[in-house]
Amino acid sequence: MTALDVVRRMSAGRLAARLTAAAILATPAIGRAQYRILSPGADTLAWSAAEVRAMLDTTRALRADLEQDPRVAYQLGFGERVAEAEPDSAFPWNAVRPRSDSTVVVLTPGNLREADRAYENYAVIRMHVIRERDPDAPCDSIVAWEAGAVSAFADGWIAARTLFGGPPFAPLDEIAFARAAGHLPALVADRGDRVAGACAAEWARAHAGAVEEYRTWRETAFLPDRENAASGPPGTGEDAGGEPSSDEEAEG
Repeated sequence: MTALDVVRRMSAGRLAARLTAAAILATPAIGRAQYRILSPGADTLAWSAAEVRAMLDTTRALRADLEQDPRVAYQLGFGERVAEAEPDSAFPWNAVRPRSDSTVVVLTPGNLREADRAYENYAVIRMHVIRERDPDAPCDSIVAWEAGAVSAFADGWIAARTLFGGPPFAPLDEIAFARAAGHLPALVADRGDRVAGACAAEWARAHAGAVEEYRTWRETAFLPDRENAASGPPGTGEDAGGEPSSDEEAEG
């Protein structure tokens, strides 16, 4: 069975769970890493070539689903440039806009074109969830499904940043760092993810400790120390990535 078959046959919940499990398996191990990105606070995420290749394989499977699934029309394009100071339209839950259960518009920000695969990843999972979810599902499931879609976005974002020359963009780098730190559901609930809707607030009330831990992590680990913020703007720092600039070269 191909990766595409796995994507197509899996229910939305199982697919999200599989992607989340893959993300856990790909948690960075700096000692054997070949690829890395830095946070505004100079924290580091790092991956081996095999880990980045696994994320790239996920993006390829999801792109095949996007191209071959006759049930959904994906309208792909590029939108306006997005500034880090006003990042809302760059978040995947805003850039990917379902029009029905069979049509969706995907607008990658114009200054983040290398990350189109990340937005496509999210769009495919999002449409699977729309078509296959239980409309009476509890809020824990809705937040988990959305966290799975955002995790798929993180795979594409990391591939774009490390393999294809994607520029730093702190609000989206945060998604990758939050996932590695175990805060992705709390990020979904706390960052205005409109897909979670009213469930975001309900989840946050039921998991107040997790949300507080996420906020503390964001302020103390991800963001730069306020006293040293003048040393560089958010997203600066040494990023080390691979040489490949296309999928074909990355296979070498």
